[in-house]
Amino acid sequence: MLRDQLLAETPIVEDLHELCDQIGGRVTGTEPNERAIEWAMKKMEATGVRTWKEPIRMPRRWHEKAASAAITGGSEWNPRVTCRAFSTGTTAEGMTTDLVFVGKGEHEDFEKAGDVRGKFVLIETKVMSNLTELFLEYINAIEVEDNAKEAGALGIVYMSSREKKLLYRHLTSWGPKTDMPVIVMARDDATRCKRLLKRGKSLEMTLKIDVIDEGPYVSYNVFGEIPGSENPEEIMLLGAHLDSWGLGTGANDNGCNVNMLIDIARQMNKLGLQPKRTIRFALWNGEEQGMLGSRDYTQLHKDELDQHLMAISIDIGSGKIDGFFTNGQPELRKEVAAACELLGPDFDWQHSDGVIVGTDNYDFFAQGLPNMVGKHDVYNYCADYHSESDTFDKVNQKNLKENTALLGVLMWNIANQEEWNYPRKTRSEIQAIIAQQELESGMRALNLWEGWEDGSRGLK
Repeated sequence: MLRDQLLAETPIVEDLHELCDQIGGRVTGTEPNERAIEWAMKKMEATGVRTWKEPIRMPRRWHEKAASAAITGGSEWNPRVTCRAFSTGTTAEGMTTDLVFVGKGEHEDFEKAGDVRGKFVLIETKVMSNLTELFLEYINAIEVEDNAKEAGALGIVYMSSREKKLLYRHLTSWGPKTDMPVIVMARDDATRCKRLLKRGKSLEMTLKIDVIDEGPYVSYNVFGEIPGSENPEEIMLLGAHLDSWGLGTGANDNGCNVNMLIDIARQMNKLGLQPKRTIRFALWNGEEQGMLGSRDYTQLHKDELDQHLMAISIDIGSGKIDGFFTNGQPELRKEVAAACELLGPDFDWQHSDGVIVGTDNYDFFAQGLPNMVGKHDVYNYCADYHSESDTFDKVNQKNLKENTALLGVLMWNIANQEEWNYPRKTRSEIQAIIAQQELESGMRALNLWEGWEDGSRGLK
């Protein structure tokens, strides 16, 4: 019944149009993000479920207003550029200095390049085509950025890992602690610079960056909830992040899945369904700046976490969901199989027991709670990730409807299980998973390792 209702005509696509085409990119701390919070509150309230919002602490309000560059010297033109997150700005006149090619930015590359003090360093990248290469971009940035700072570079210029002049935005490895200009240059322009520099031409670059760059502030997560009929204190949580970067309109990352949650809440309430346990829908904010909304939730609700039996995050676009990342807990596979029996015994699940540390499941993982992340066929997710091309028209609407039906049925069935036999893990058990899955480099890349080590983020 629920599956049929979710597969039937619903407002999910029109809601996605409103969020992406009307509100647009939703960087936490900006006016569009504030409008998105109010939009989400109204949409969730309209489903008929209990709705509220909770504050989150954001360390630094940052948003790019404009970025431009001019190349002079051995050739003259204006390359396309954009800032990486939390890049510092410049004066109106900009910064002008030599541009130096330093290969992939490894220690040996900097040694070979010679003295780069007070200069912009150009970092070569390979074209990114899959999730593994995407994660490596974050991990490699640790060494690149530390090497650049140690060498005294004025700023960092990353060659875009996307073709055809496409720009995108990631966090730097320093996150909100970034204290130098860090930009992405269109691949076509960056490779032109590389060719000229490799042939002995001298290039200067004038960089102008205008950003909103302020201190700490408060933003909000949005929640909806269907209380349990028998065990309302036990919570099954389904989350997706509301914020996005501002180059595109945050469609596959992650507007489509925000609207998935709203539609599941809408149709469950429309059918008058009340599960045995509480189903809570979480629309996180501050995800792109380091999963800060879900972090603050686990801290605000720390005394209730023992009653959070499962947390599921959906954040890999609109490709067809063919399984789940169980995040080091393979025993959760049988819950998925039992909850989705209607798909038939021949459904080809492609689960992974790998751990995802780059989305809003992380703090539930670090708190030892059962958690999963939807595992999608990546479809066009990587090509458009964090980029100008992440727009409404890239969402696979058929897959989105089918994914919504799958998640709706899964949440309903696991909330109605007679027993739940997945106790919260201890810190030592979590540490064993971190070691076994070699997660330290990924956690460092996302500024998570220090919080795990000192116990400020995760179980102590």
